[in-house]
Amino acid sequence: MLNFTFKNQTEILFGKGQIKEAKSRLPQDARVLLLYGGGSIKRNGVYD
Repeated sequence: MLNFTFKNQTEILFGKGQIKEAKSRLPQDARVLLLYGGGSIKRNGVYD
């Protein structure tokens, strides 16, 4: 493996109401990666 440096300034929000909080922190042109399983993210409207 080649030597490398990986710098990742990731902010992770936990807890109730954090979906709305995350939305207010994102720039309009932000690219977001959503990781989920089981389909609940689609059932509760977060994916939309």
